[in-house]
Order: sequence, then C-alpha cells, then structure tokens
Amino acid sequence: MTKGIDEASDSLRALWEAYGLLHLPYRMLILAKMLDRLASATILRGEHLALAEWRVMANLARTGQSTVNALAAATYVDRAEVSRASRSLEKHGLVARGSHPSSKAKRLLSLTEAGREMAARIGVQRRAFYTYLLDGMSEEDRQKLDDLLLHVAVRVEQYDAEQAAALANA
Repeated sequence: MTKGIDEASDSLRALWEAYGLLHLPYRMLILAKMLDRLASATILRGEHLALAEWRVMANLARTGQSTVNALAAATYVDRAEVSRASRSLEKHGLVARGSHPSSKAKRLLSLTEAGREMAARIGVQRRAFYTYLLDGMSEEDRQKLDDLLLHVAVRVEQYDAEQAAALANA
C-alpha cells in the first residue's frame, strides 16, 4: 500500500494541496529538493561529500571513466558544477585525471582506489535508502511510476524555446 496525503506532515500536506494536478511537475521539483536535502543531510554528511561530488563519483563508478563534458551532458548538470566537484574530488585523492586517447586537450576522469571504495560504501547506503523509499509499492506500481516519469522526462527533452514562445502567446 502506498503512502497517502493523510500520512504527510501538515506542512507537506498544505504545500501538496495548494496546487492541482496541472502542477505535477512542480510537485516533482519539490520531491527532488526533498531528496537532495535528505541525501546531503544524512548519507553524504558522514563521508564529507557535497551532493555534486557524489554524483560525479556515482557516474564514474558506473562508467569507469569520462570527461567533464560527457558527465555534464549525460546527467543534465552544469559543466562548471561537474568541473568544481571533480577538482575537489581530485584534491582529496578520490578522482584522478588521465590523458584522453584522442585529444590532448581533454582529460579523462576516473576513480582512484580510495574513490572506488568510497563509492561502493555509499552505493550500499543509497540502495538501502531507495529500498526504503519504495517500500510498500508493488513492482507494478514501481514500473508505472517509472513509465510516467520517463514520459515527463521525454516531454521535457523535446520542449524547446520555440514551443515555449508559442505556448506563451496562446
């Protein structure tokens, strides 16, 4: 059984009820902020990492190596944020920069052994957190939620400035 509005705090209930179904994207933004704050305040604090640093580490753990530009593009994060996070991780010995096979200007980022160990440790915590969040949702509900989130993500990806102008003038 999924959690409903009657289990929400008074402040979350008031915020949720203040906007109708048209504002589902706004509700997604609220939820994303809640997740970011919780991740920063709990799981990552013990490791002394910023959320942006964890995201770089998690993606390098998944890909093995990447450039700053490729990480930024793949995760829809500002390049400067990825660059700052990777420099900080490098300073702390968690990320190394290496040469790129096809470009002298580009550098490949990869996790060091200490970075891989930390990413594995945090990864276990993150999976436990995700399990907690999804507890009580059936596999069918999880798949439906995933499908619906993907639908919105595709719509966001397809939205462009011309469409924005047309909608503003409608």
